[in-house]
Amino acid sequence: MGHGFPDASEGRLRSKTLDLPIELRLFDKNGWQIKDGPLWLVASQPARASELSFRTWRAERLVRRTDCEAQARLVRPTLPVVREEAVVERRALAAPAGFDTELIVGVEPSARGIAGYALAIGSTVGGCYAALFTTEVFGPGADQEVAARLRQVADRVFASVRLRLVDERGSAVRRRRVSTPGAAQ
Repeated sequence: MGHGFPDASEGRLRSKTLDLPIELRLFDKNGWQIKDGPLWLVASQPARASELSFRTWRAERLVRRTDCEAQARLVRPTLPVVREEAVVERRALAAPAGFDTELIVGVEPSARGIAGYALAIGSTVGGCYAALFTTEVFGPGADQEVAARLRQVADRVFASVRLRLVDERGSAVRRRRVSTPGAAQ
């Protein structure tokens, strides 16, 4: 059994439909089935029983992380319920920049093996961010494989998430750009 995901075709994954477009590095990019939107950017690998999901959205100006989590759970009720006895790591995450993001990693026995998740919830002025990775492994060495996948996703994928700038979103957005100060109205 390998340790984590192969790095073979690492590439950039960009959302096109999220309220606040994001970009991230995804290892083995060609090995994922990707669905962009309308509410979540989802990458799945059914053969590895693994799924990555990302969402960004506009929120009240003074939104808190707990508010963002509640909103994310309304749209996606399958977000894992965090049980303290399953949590193996809880820490601040510096991505996306400008967000107050917390990462929670949990591991639990499943019906056939070991299941793990990494859940990141963040808030910033006027915006929310949610990211979820779930995976399940069966058989000998399942605990080490789940740990390797969780570490790889938390340290490399989640840590690479950034908001895309207006200039990076394409010509349609550039044409709608708000006029600059001092320009004729």
